[in-house]
Amino acid sequence: MRPGTWSDKTLPAAAGVAQVRHRMRRPARGAEPAPATRPARALACDHLVRRRALRRYRSWLT
Repeated sequence: MRPGTWSDKTLPAAAGVAQVRHRMRRPARGAEPAPATRPARALACDHLVRRRALRRYRSWLT
């Protein structure tokens, strides 16, 4: 995994976690893991996945 070159320390840490989640999500769907995932893209995709899941959970509660 490539280290992030961002000035804030929390963003590269969150991006690293998002990369791991992205890599684990692909084999769960039956696809090959993608080792060359960009940290910023993984973070953005993880944010969208979490928003979608939260929206589903809110609709389930009501």
